[in-house]
Amino acid sequence: MDERQVSPRPENVLRDDPAKMTLLQAAAHVLRIRTNVTIIVASAIGYFFFAGLRTFGLVFVQERYGISRGELSTFLPVVGLAALSGVLVGGRLSDGLVRRGRRTARVTVPGVAFAASALLFVPGGFTRDPLIALPLFTLAAAALAAANPPLDAVRLDVVHFGLWGRAESIRTIVRMAAEAAAPVLFGWLSGRLGDGSGTATGLNRVFLLALPPLVVNGLMLVRARRSYPRDVASALESERRFGDGPSETST
Repeated sequence: MDERQVSPRPENVLRDDPAKMTLLQAAAHVLRIRTNVTIIVASAIGYFFFAGLRTFGLVFVQERYGISRGELSTFLPVVGLAALSGVLVGGRLSDGLVRRGRRTARVTVPGVAFAASALLFVPGGFTRDPLIALPLFTLAAAALAAANPPLDAVRLDVVHFGLWGRAESIRTIVRMAAEAAAPVLFGWLSGRLGDGSGTATGLNRVFLLALPPLVVNGLMLVRARRSYPRDVASALESERRFGDGPSETST
C-alpha cells in the first residue's frame, strides 16, 4: 500500500525499540491504534456469535426444522464447503481490491461481510421452511467466514512487525473470553426466552438478538476506513525508524 500521501499519526509512531518494550508498554502502544482496537472488538463479536452457533446450531436446526440426523449429516459438509469458500473469497477479494488501489479494502470487505451475514440469517430465523432457511444459513456462514482473512491481515498492516506477537496475544485473550462466554450466555438466554415447548424457540430468539452486534461490527469496520490509512502510515514510519519489516505490512 502506498502511504506517501497519508501522514502518520504522531502518537502511534514508535519512539522506543519494540524489542526492548515491556509487555505493558507494548499493550499500551497497540491499544492506542484505533484500527487495531476496532479489529479486536470486531473479532471478539464475530467469534462470540460463531461460538454460540457452533455449540447450539445443530440442535436448533434439528428441532426447528424437523431435520433428521441423517439429513443433517448430508447438510453439514455443504456448510463446511461454503465456509471454506468464504475464507478463500474474502482473502482473495480484499487483496485484489488493494492491488487495484482500494487501500481500505481490508477493513471494508469484512465490514460488508459481517453485515451481509446478519442480513442473511434474519429471514432464515423467521421461517420454518428448511428449503428456504438452510440455503440462507449456508450463505450466511460463508459471509461470516469471509470476514476473517482480511480482518487478520489488518493487524499486520497497522502494527510494527516487532509487536505482532504481543498484539495478537491481546486480541486472542479478548477473543477467547468471548468464545468462552458465548455457550454459557446463549444457553442461559435460550432457557429464559423459550416458551416451554422446546429449545428451538429460545435458541431462535437468542440468535436473532445476536445479529444486531454483527451489523454493528460491519458499521465499525466500514467506519475504520477513516483511521486505517493513517494507522498503516504510522506503522510504516515506525518500521523506518526501527528496522525494515516484512513485505506483508504493505501492498
